Amino acid sequence: MHLTLIKTKILVLAVLLFCATAKNVEGKDTARPKGKPNVLFIVSDDHGWGDLPSNWNKTEVRLPTLDALAAKGVRFPNYHTVPLCGPSRACMFTGQYSTENGMWRGPGKQLLGSPGYRGIKRDVKMLSEHLSEAGYKTGAFGKWHLGALDGEVPNDRGFDEFHGFLAGAHSYWITEKRSRIMHNRKPDPMSKGHATELFTSWAEQFIRENAAKDASFFCYLAYNAVHGPLRTDKSKPPSAPQAWVKKALDRGVSFLRSDYVAILEHMDHHIGRILGALEKSNKINDTVLVFLSDNGASAEALDTWPNPSRGHKPSSETGTRESHRCIEVGWSNAANTPFREHKMWVHEGGSATPLIAHWPKGIRARGQWTDAVGHVMDFAPTFLELAGAKYPVKSHQTKLLPLAGRSLVPAFQGRRLDTRTLAWEHEGNRAIREGKWKLVAKGSKGAWELYDLEADRTELNDLAAKDPDRAKAMADRWEAWATEAKA
Repeated sequence: MHLTLIKTKILVLAVLLFCATAKNVEGKDTARPKGKPNVLFIVSDDHGWGDLPSNWNKTEVRLPTLDALAAKGVRFPNYHTVPLCGPSRACMFTGQYSTENGMWRGPGKQLLGSPGYRGIKRDVKMLSEHLSEAGYKTGAFGKWHLGALDGEVPNDRGFDEFHGFLAGAHSYWITEKRSRIMHNRKPDPMSKGHATELFTSWAEQFIRENAAKDASFFCYLAYNAVHGPLRTDKSKPPSAPQAWVKKALDRGVSFLRSDYVAILEHMDHHIGRILGALEKSNKINDTVLVFLSDNGASAEALDTWPNPSRGHKPSSETGTRESHRCIEVGWSNAANTPFREHKMWVHEGGSATPLIAHWPKGIRARGQWTDAVGHVMDFAPTFLELAGAKYPVKSHQTKLLPLAGRSLVPAFQGRRLDTRTLAWEHEGNRAIREGKWKLVAKGSKGAWELYDLEADRTELNDLAAKDPDRAKAMADRWEAWATEAKA
């Protein structure tokens, strides 16, 4: 009897051990990571800094859901990105500069190993892969734009579930004849409706299913709002639902700006749906929600107004965080207020974008601004720290750390982050920032311009001629970075 009891206990322990280390059919751990938060990563597209009301309250855009998140979370007005969709997203998912991770421009069609290949290196592990290995259920919904070749699609890069499109842009109105929507690895000809609503529904379902299983999840919701195509001709239908366009027009928004405004407000409404799903599932307190844009607003094709680089004079305001403001308006009639330039450029208008973080359980400095200078590279180390996930110590073929980004968790807790150096290169446009100083140039042959961003965030007062030694030293450091990061 005694031996039987011992054998029974051994059998029970073996079963418990098997359950604790159980793996699903793909070999991934199915146990819930203990004490680790869910991650909801929401990305808008070509959304200008000035069209987030919590950044600039004079915008015509009304985003009550994001306003509420900002009021209960923390805002990063000094957050920066790479000013193009693909490289920006590559930074988000690797913690590296895009020049280092391989996505030096938008993804191309060149095969792996061929000259000019543009894609994340296969031996650079992505955030989604790390989190999957840490036991998270992973889902991506909406825009991918990180490659469509074998080895590049979401299901090859750590995502259990993908429902969206692989390219850089897509029509908002999805029909059987106008669809490049994929579900995991296969085309999805059945989904019909508005892209914002479909992406939201798929993300909402993913959250509900995993919340019901008490499974920790990483949900990447990448809207194509507010990327083109947008309406600028009255003979064309809007990309936003007509009811949302009417709301904008009825309160005095101009026709040219109405579709852009409506697309953003429609997106904000559906982010509210996602929050509702978290609340009903009792997961709102256990979920880190980060909202950001991939780059500054686009201003293609048309002139900009008022543009200080073309001699226009910005308006002046008092009692605000910035004393000078200038609006950039293009085909999308978007606002990068108060900054110069737009998507594609490495001046603040192209690289400064909205960022809000919300986490009731983990953010102490609620409703606050942080002066920390952030970069898209910071999200990989931030989410990996929260998940307790392991990442490499050394970078791929360089002396740089694998994660040139740094964790923003201290900023969530109300602590200051140390100043650091950041650098940019995009299509020959160059910049380096050290503390309050930024050196920037247009094109590979453009002259260096030097700005004190604490006094002149709008980059209107070039100090390069007055402080040539500083400009020269910073230019030399940019060259050293460009060599090491293969820029």
